[in-house]
Amino acid sequence: MKQLLAFTLFLLLFRVSFSQVPFNTSPIWVSTAASYYSTGCGWADINKDGWQDLVISNGNDMSRKNLVVYLNNNGTLPLTPSWSSSDIDYHGHLSIGDVNKDGYPDVAVSVYIGASGFNSKGRVKLYINNNGTLSSLPVWYSGDSLYTFSCAFGDADNDGDLDLAVAAGESYNNIPEYLRIYYNNGGTLSSFPQWKSITKLYGMDVAWNDFNGDGLLDLVFACEIGPARMFLNYGDSIGTSPYWSSGDASIYSNSLFTGDVNNDGKPDLAVADNNQLGGTGKFKIYLNTGTTLNAIPYWSSAFSGYGSGINLCDIDNDNDLDLITGGWWRPCYIYLNNNGNYNINPDWTSSTSSVVEAITFTDFDKDGIDTLHFSFTGNGIKKLFFLPRKPVEKILFIKIGSDTLSVNQYCYDLENGWIVLSQAPLIGTNVQVKYISSKKPDFAVSNWDVGNYVFKNNLVVGIDKTELVNLKNFVLYQNFPNPFNMFTKINYSLNKGNFVQIKFFNSLGQEISEPVNEYKESGNYSYRFDGNHLSTGAYFYSISVGGITETKTMLLLK
Repeated sequence: MKQLLAFTLFLLLFRVSFSQVPFNTSPIWVSTAASYYSTGCGWADINKDGWQDLVISNGNDMSRKNLVVYLNNNGTLPLTPSWSSSDIDYHGHLSIGDVNKDGYPDVAVSVYIGASGFNSKGRVKLYINNNGTLSSLPVWYSGDSLYTFSCAFGDADNDGDLDLAVAAGESYNNIPEYLRIYYNNGGTLSSFPQWKSITKLYGMDVAWNDFNGDGLLDLVFACEIGPARMFLNYGDSIGTSPYWSSGDASIYSNSLFTGDVNNDGKPDLAVADNNQLGGTGKFKIYLNTGTTLNAIPYWSSAFSGYGSGINLCDIDNDNDLDLITGGWWRPCYIYLNNNGNYNINPDWTSSTSSVVEAITFTDFDKDGIDTLHFSFTGNGIKKLFFLPRKPVEKILFIKIGSDTLSVNQYCYDLENGWIVLSQAPLIGTNVQVKYISSKKPDFAVSNWDVGNYVFKNNLVVGIDKTELVNLKNFVLYQNFPNPFNMFTKINYSLNKGNFVQIKFFNSLGQEISEPVNEYKESGNYSYRFDGNHLSTGAYFYSISVGGITETKTMLLLK
């Protein structure tokens, strides 16, 4: 009987941990600043005390307001801002990153409209972090004026510093704008954009990711009028014409987020449509084909209305990305990921009702923190890599061989978990990253009409899911024999079914074959490599499973 009771308790704990959404329907924190028209929202350790602070840009198209910071005091946020900028504007969304590589996060903000309202254009601006305190006034403004609601840091030229992409256009009065990028030159953003889209569009939101798997960050925009569009990074430049456009009939979007929803190692695109101006107003996801995105979403919500904030995050620690959304005068919703599929109706609905603008994740009270290690072997070319678990709380170190990199030797995005090195590691060099992430990410919501929210993750950790779900669900063995003459065998095993890619590279890092590119069930597998057509030398083979890649070296002797 005791064994039966223990087993029943185990099942109950397992169900709480694995099946239910680990959030109460009410927020644990609500700011008292309810008339700020809060819009942009992001987490960052502004004062470098080890705790994530909440950064909010206010104003929207309603009133000129400040940028504010709620400083985190050992897991507690104040109800009123700890810091406010000295200037006011009609602020849209924000992006956070270390522009000047001093180790402190800086904040860029889109100014939607000018001081006189819709009759004047806004701009984009940057507040620099001075040893733990943001500058009271922006230290940089764009030299051109534009209607802009969102911006995002990324590395357009793959040089290891942060450039700023800007979504632009004003749909209420039918004023399209060129989408643009302001490049980082020695820690300072260019006054005028060094990249513009070839046509004017109605850009509403923007994000970076490597959609075609070539090791470069591409750009994707959600448009308030018109299809979503992707612009491909060719290494020496970003294409000015769209490489991809969405093809479904609903072309009125508010927000987007990127992430690998089906664990095939390729980033997908989640979009929140808003039917204020037209369309269906649904949440939807476009899957990645390997080189681009499908034009038609594979999933759409039953929800229809004023969709707004959207995010992808593993909230229940089961190694897949759940979908978190919100709307105007609506609750927040969570759609749990079930092997790459989502119910059309949410699995969780908050008890709140507000004009949701942005949703962003971190472990603000550090009750689920994990210290993780990630490594790969350099091929002389690769500079961009993605950490397996995100959002990232902190990067502790990056080592190439035995050398630890300084902060001015790379750039990064903690929310999306990518890092770009300023120099590609040499062939065969081991690269190690030690970083902090969390199995219990909490989320903040910026609200236009009421106070801002924080929802706390209450994941039951009596049974630690990090012990039950291995972050790395495969084992790649050294080839045998090694060195080899003509043939060698490569064995690998999968703990659970997943999409698998196996690739071979020469000593220059050039791909020579991809014999495996398919879904495989759990089990043990073997591949026989034929080196008859190759010359003597070192070669590399890699396996990619669920967004994690491991590379090994083999030696061919003839």
